[in-house]
Amino acid sequence: MPADHTSLSIVKLGGSLLSLPDVAERLVSFVDQHQVANPVVVVGGGDAADLVRNWSQRFGLSDSAAHNLALKAMALNGELLSHLSDRFVLVNKPSDCGVLFPPQHIALLHTLPAVARLEANLPKAQRLRKSWDVTSDSIAAWFALNWNAEQLYLLKSIDLPAELVHDRPGPGDSQQQRTSFADRLAQRGCVDLAFEEFAMKIPSVAWCNLRREVLELQVF
Repeated sequence: MPADHTSLSIVKLGGSLLSLPDVAERLVSFVDQHQVANPVVVVGGGDAADLVRNWSQRFGLSDSAAHNLALKAMALNGELLSHLSDRFVLVNKPSDCGVLFPPQHIALLHTLPAVARLEANLPKAQRLRKSWDVTSDSIAAWFALNWNAEQLYLLKSIDLPAELVHDRPGPGDSQQQRTSFADRLAQRGCVDLAFEEFAMKIPSVAWCNLRREVLELQVF
């Protein structure tokens, strides 16, 4: 399907995928193969976020301190990825994508300033909860929701569990069915516990195991 350049797509790249030497090539291939419309990539925390978790436990960091350090871990990974392909460019907000850069570029969200910029314009109740229940899955979904993205892509290191593939909701299913599905994903450890609060309000969510040779999408 041709890309619709009036819409925005959020692509969550799992931090564990940074263990792949060819992660940049795989990401570019995914975007091109699936003709992702106006992609903005949110890079997960991976090993850097795990380090923050260890610090949090060792030093008894406050939720606020751990949250901010985890955002910095995501931002660091985004900066790393930006050096791995000429197709990548760091952005702070969606308008950067179509105005400042040619369409062949893939936007990597500079997470820390992007969160600060968005939260400055949101009431407190709509800002990110500072908890380990809210990790990069939910942060990507939160951006998608607040920026009215039509599509959220979850690029993971694992397949969607077989029983969930067969039970996943379709486009015509109810909000309750989609929320229940997101809860099952969280209970299986496939996404974080806060994911259902955001993701099931997005028109379409798609899952892809980026470690596979065939980049198949599971949409729900």
